[in-house]
Amino acid sequence: MFGYVKAYKPELKCKDFDVYQGVYCSLCRRLGRDYGLLARLTLNYDFALLALARLSAAEECCGFEASRCSFNPTKKCLNCTGGAEHLAFAAAAAMIMCYYKVLDNIADERSWFKRLLFYLIKPYFSLKRKQAMKKFSQIDEVIAEVMRQQTQTERSRTASIDAAAHPSALAMSRLLTLEMKTEKSETLERFGYLVGRWVYLIDALDDCEKDRVSGSYNVFNLKFEKEEEKKEYAAGAIRLTAAELGECFEALQPKRFGAILENIIQFGMENTLQKVLKEESK
Repeated sequence: MFGYVKAYKPELKCKDFDVYQGVYCSLCRRLGRDYGLLARLTLNYDFALLALARLSAAEECCGFEASRCSFNPTKKCLNCTGGAEHLAFAAAAAMIMCYYKVLDNIADERSWFKRLLFYLIKPYFSLKRKQAMKKFSQIDEVIAEVMRQQTQTERSRTASIDAAAHPSALAMSRLLTLEMKTEKSETLERFGYLVGRWVYLIDALDDCEKDRVSGSYNVFNLKFEKEEEKKEYAAGAIRLTAAELGECFEALQPKRFGAILENIIQFGMENTLQKVLKEESK
């Protein structure tokens, strides 16, 4: 997960944006409480979506209270007063995912200097992963298996979009439903799968030029040579995934935060895609 899944503020009511920001800030606090100050730097909106989606489907309703940001005491924000287990789950997923991302970067990075930097930070994330595993060992099992599948897929140099995106999609699907008790578990599982697929495809599109220069695996580079064809096909696949995600959201009917999730799917994802196509995400 890479921070691509965001709400689009201009189309979101102020009260809903405050709640959305409140979940984000609450997850930031949870990361600091469970894994230390530096762990807060790993926070991104994709993990906030994981927490938001799990909270939206949970039986109990999480409340909010006014609070102040510990990094900026002059700023007021909302803090979740409930749903602690879902915030802790998302925080643990962030730590474990970061550890495997560091391993992936060490394996793929060709610059000796950057590889050295990843080796230097590896012990930190290894420690945080072990701390997270004490609470949520199943998360590590899921991500480890998915990373193994992703490595095999990339080594096969497949040009199939579905095959390339499947491991990442599977990871989000399993993380979203792990230890969740809901009558719509199958729909929630499909929702997570489509979110994971969308994130993989948008990240692959964003990294096309970088991967082309470095020679790293990128399914869009394998499929097309011309830049315009590549962007047109990738944008179509990404939009189709978002469209199916919208249909899945309608069937999901979340217990809360529906307006926020709908905004992310309908406006936020398209806004991110437009930025990537214009190369503004860099």
